[in-house]
Amino acid sequence: MALNASLAAFKTEFSDATKRNAQHARPSSNIPPRTTTPKPTPDVIAKRTHDAAFSQPTAGIPAAAAAQATRHSGAELMTQVYTAVKYLREKSPTPITFDNLISYLSLPLDAQKNIPLIRRALQDSREATHLSKAESGNGKESFKYRPLYPITNAEELKDYLGKLASQSAGGIPVKDLKDGWPDCVASLDALERDGFVMVLRWKKDGTPRTIYPDSPSYHILNPNTALPMKADADFEDMWRKIKLPGSELEIRNELEKAGLVPTSQVREVVKVGGKRKEKRRINRKNGKTTNAHMLGILKDYSKR
Repeated sequence: MALNASLAAFKTEFSDATKRNAQHARPSSNIPPRTTTPKPTPDVIAKRTHDAAFSQPTAGIPAAAAAQATRHSGAELMTQVYTAVKYLREKSPTPITFDNLISYLSLPLDAQKNIPLIRRALQDSREATHLSKAESGNGKESFKYRPLYPITNAEELKDYLGKLASQSAGGIPVKDLKDGWPDCVASLDALERDGFVMVLRWKKDGTPRTIYPDSPSYHILNPNTALPMKADADFEDMWRKIKLPGSELEIRNELEKAGLVPTSQVREVVKVGGKRKEKRRINRKNGKTTNAHMLGILKDYSKR
């Protein structure tokens, strides 16, 4: 009975609380309807095609595509500079005005912005020499090809070799000489015949390999032709019969036979100053020590 009474009291109290809450609640018309924002569904990322991936970038492109466009522009600029240097080499040693050089490149409209960069690249290039309006001789800014050696004819070669002979005993590779003087072989043969150059040739085909400075004053001239005379056949035959040592051991033995000291011989190292002088030690254990110069001052206590 007590349990039923408690349940009835709880139901009555719950009913009264529900009525009170309903009276203080807002009218349903003043409550705005709750709206829910639907979550966006992820778009399906379409895979790029080959043409889209490697097409020319346009405005509004992302950072990665902008970097790709910069690299493409830099490669295009280097191609234009390479083409310009190649054209200067073909026209060497004639200077080419910068306007004619740009006209030869036939730059498209979107590449006109590269003109200042091309001028700067040619000025800094090792293969091009910039000529101002005063230096060009035509009153216009010009460029010309700069070869590995400033030699384009026989006279320039003789002058250059004359300066080279006073500085070193080195030679000039013919392949590097052809960089600024492509058709130099015929002139080299004539200079060798006149005694102005010494030519080292390839054994296979006899083409020039390296040239060294020479002078007609070093040769015996033929009185009839005024050209350097060649050595007699007997002298050349004797020169070729001279046998050179085939190894370092043979060279050393030949030097020792001639009473010469080879540079490869191990020399004995002699210490400067000799042996160290030992300090003399005096044994005073059994000796009598006296101060003869102070006999009249000190007293003798040796007997005590």
